[in-house]
Amino acid sequence: MDVKLKNFLGMKPGKYLFILYSILLLVILFFLLVYPGLKNSGSVVIFSSDPEGTSVWNGSTYVGATPCRAFFPKGNYTIAFKKNGFEEKELSIQVKGRIFCSKLLPKKLRVNEQLALTQPDSIIQNAYTEFATYGLINSFSERYQPQPVLTEAVKALAKYKDKAMLEAFLLEALKNAYSDYLLKDFINAYALLKEGKLPAQGDNDLAAAAVRLLGGRSEAICHLCACPGKIGEAAASLAGTPQPALVASIDPKTGGLKVLGMELTEVSAGTYILGHQGKSGPFAEADPAPYTKQITKFYISEQITKDAYTKFAQANPRWAEKPEFNQESPDKVHASNVSWYAAQAYCSWLTDQLPSEYKGRYIFRLPTEYEWEAYAQNGKESPQKLWDWCQNWYASAEVFYTDNVPESFAGAEKAVRGGGRQAWVRGCQSPEWVTPFLGFRVVLVEK
Repeated sequence: MDVKLKNFLGMKPGKYLFILYSILLLVILFFLLVYPGLKNSGSVVIFSSDPEGTSVWNGSTYVGATPCRAFFPKGNYTIAFKKNGFEEKELSIQVKGRIFCSKLLPKKLRVNEQLALTQPDSIIQNAYTEFATYGLINSFSERYQPQPVLTEAVKALAKYKDKAMLEAFLLEALKNAYSDYLLKDFINAYALLKEGKLPAQGDNDLAAAAVRLLGGRSEAICHLCACPGKIGEAAASLAGTPQPALVASIDPKTGGLKVLGMELTEVSAGTYILGHQGKSGPFAEADPAPYTKQITKFYISEQITKDAYTKFAQANPRWAEKPEFNQESPDKVHASNVSWYAAQAYCSWLTDQLPSEYKGRYIFRLPTEYEWEAYAQNGKESPQKLWDWCQNWYASAEVFYTDNVPESFAGAEKAVRGGGRQAWVRGCQSPEWVTPFLGFRVVLVEK
């Protein structure tokens, strides 16, 4: 065996193996250092922009959001920079390449663009809409968190001169923040606007920064202190005020409230399908075709109990109504034999009981038919025997469900809903009428 190796190509085994390993090393170095450059010569292009977060496009292909980088083969390209509210820019770039060591030490090309602000209102509107949408969600977690839309909006509008407009926008957006995640976004954005830098990220640091920056804005601080979670608690402690009873009792899972001893159910803002989903009822008035209606968020109570109404009547004897007949109510618990006017008076009385910091901001009133049906058709209506007074005057279904009722409309009778019927079934009564089959519930809304 030794003889054969010794005689192979006239070389000794040691020399033969050295040459073999050298060739192998050269092949490896070729494929590592040269072949990538021959096969795909190009450069890493590094994109940056003012503002950051601008999307970069190579023709119809999305590259990324600045700052970002991507490898481009050698050639000429048309690059577009796009961001909502800013001018769109296009530029041509020439990408060069290198052959040797292109994989380990690629050639780099830096591209930076500055975009002019053209539509600040569009940025504000989109940020507010997205933030308000997040405000309807109660299930944020470490895995699923909202995007910092307010902070990004303030960054994008750093050169916007109308700072008062930006501050008003942020304070309005704060009303939709009911979680620590959204509060952090608001506080970061507000600090960035007022001081040009982000605050520390601890809950107490964030709360302290917010209380300090908000200064004498009692309404904003009140909302901040009332929010559930660590930041709300820290803000309440720093502000030296207890969490107000109205908002402090928010159930983070259901969004419901407990106010003045009443359990209120949240009905989220959105577009609701009202009316009947099929055409199979015996009465045209009770069987309208499906109809969509935009509803603003509100909180609604269960039917007002006899005990609750008695407290009101004792404080306001003129509303201790006495029906002209002695027919027994089918409901032993909830108030009936109450006129529409008395129900309205109860709402005004209840509004007066709100904590001082909420007076002038929130009111109790009767639900409109639209609100009542949005509540009932979304699985939130509890079994009931009584009808409910509604806020609005009664109009025919063909007018009511096409949203053609003028604001000044005043009919002869007030609308009523419920009575154990389907959610879309409507009725009406004279506002002064009292009956053992008719009660009411209330809604809490922002004024």
